[in-house]
Amino acid sequence: MTESQNPARRALSRLRGRLGGTRSRGIRAELEAERERITRLEAELDELRRDSLRVAELVDLVERRLTP
Repeated sequence: MTESQNPARRALSRLRGRLGGTRSRGIRAELEAERERITRLEAELDELRRDSLRVAELVDLVERRLTP
C-alpha cells in the first residue's frame, strides 16, 4: 500500500501541514517550558521530603525528652 492509499498516512500528512513549522516550534517551546517546570517541582518536592523527615526526627527527640 503506498502512502497515497494509506488513510492514516494521509491524515498524518494533513495534520503536519496544518501545524506548520511555526506551530511545531511553539509546541516545542511549550514542552521545554513544562519540562523545566517539572524539574523545578521535583526539586521542591525533594526539599519538602527532606524537611518532613527532619521534622519527624525533631518530634521523636522532643517525645523522648518529654516521656518520663
